[in-house]
Amino acid sequence: MVTLPGYRWLEIVPGRRGGRPTVKGTRITVDDILEALANGWSVEEVAENYRIPVEAVYEALRYALETLRKVEVVAAEASS
Repeated sequence: MVTLPGYRWLEIVPGRRGGRPTVKGTRITVDDILEALANGWSVEEVAENYRIPVEAVYEALRYALETLRKVEVVAAEASS
């Protein structure tokens, strides 16, 4: 198991869900949470339906934001 510094509710377990970050003690991934939110679920609905703490949902959002901030996008103009 790999702990993620600064995260109380998230962990990475090699072999579990492809090594993607999950809520501790579950198989619920950060992307599962993001998908549910993108489909219109409220934070409370995600927590209730996945049986995880509301704080874990917010941590997943913070993890996604921090990960996205590390991505560098290089755009090039399409030539005609």
